[in-house]
Amino acid sequence: MPETTRLLRRITHVTEAPLGGVVTYLDDLVGAQLNSLPDVQIDLITPEINRDALAGLSSPRLNLIAFRHRRGSPRALLSMALRTLAHVRRTRPDILHIHSTFAGAAIRVFAPLFPKETKVVYCPHGWAFSREGSRRKQQAIARVERGLAGTSDAILCISDYERREAEAFGIPASRLVVIENGISPRITASHGAESDARQKSERRLIAFAGRFDRQKGFDTFLKVMRQLGEEAEGIAIGSSITSGGALPDIPENVRILGWQSRAAVFDLYRQADLLLVPSRWEGFGLVAAEAMQAGLAVFASRVGGLQDIVVDGETGRLFQADDVEGIVAQIRSASDADLVRFGENGRRRYQERYTAERMTQKITDLYEALLADDKGR
Repeated sequence: MPETTRLLRRITHVTEAPLGGVVTYLDDLVGAQLNSLPDVQIDLITPEINRDALAGLSSPRLNLIAFRHRRGSPRALLSMALRTLAHVRRTRPDILHIHSTFAGAAIRVFAPLFPKETKVVYCPHGWAFSREGSRRKQQAIARVERGLAGTSDAILCISDYERREAEAFGIPASRLVVIENGISPRITASHGAESDARQKSERRLIAFAGRFDRQKGFDTFLKVMRQLGEEAEGIAIGSSITSGGALPDIPENVRILGWQSRAAVFDLYRQADLLLVPSRWEGFGLVAAEAMQAGLAVFASRVGGLQDIVVDGETGRLFQADDVEGIVAQIRSASDADLVRFGENGRRRYQERYTAERMTQKITDLYEALLADDKGR
């Protein structure tokens, strides 16, 4: 190791994202870092709503700093950014690891005020300029990202798709590092052997997990279930977070469970016949990798990082977003043997590419490489 390398002593993670994939990612990453970095203090700055979801993280070396936050509020974003700035100037962490695009924009504005020794890692968890919207809006967001790119010592892309999108919108390739998401081993909530076996039924059990909003395609899931009718039963875990208003009409063959523990989600994956992920955009698609860990077939939109995770015809099926008829046809045409084969292949793919151990080691390597570089930002 080069003589200029500093020892890693303190990491600060920060996000404004409520629940969902970013918080699941932090649960896995921080938990793995606490286990693999025994001499490192970890601070996690996050909205209060995430406290229960992160309750499994416990260590004298973890400082969870929860704050009230209303997503989409400029005042709330500014408050979070100033809170982070004050914390960073007081504690002088070796690494400031920022998660999600809103936090990335608000906090990195203050990068000139950070201690010189603090290295900044920014992970967008899905580029805002890749989401639905006008081309003008996408270009405006891209200009902001390009302008702030120089404040980051590394921009961590969670899929190769995310890296390709960044380069296409002019983000400097020299700043980009691809480290795919990883997931910790999970046990079921029931701990019983019966939870490991999928029960044979005339009706297929189709799972949905995530926010009930437009990005995640919850409306598409409901349309698919309505068309399948008596052929299938749907179970949806999650709730509305970013979408306002009441839920749409729920078909009789769909049960809504609300947010559940990750162990309960894993129980559902072990019992279901397939996971439906009809997202309209995704930086990665963490639920797909989670389902693969459980040996569950994944049927997903051909968008974003989902295209990198799901191998069409091997670990599940890919379809065009919003193509309800096509999704229904694919579900009907897949045999029971196909679904079992998809699940077995998916579990092997998870073990090869998407473990938390693999992800954490690569991120630690990134941190250490940054600390070995004394050139600064």
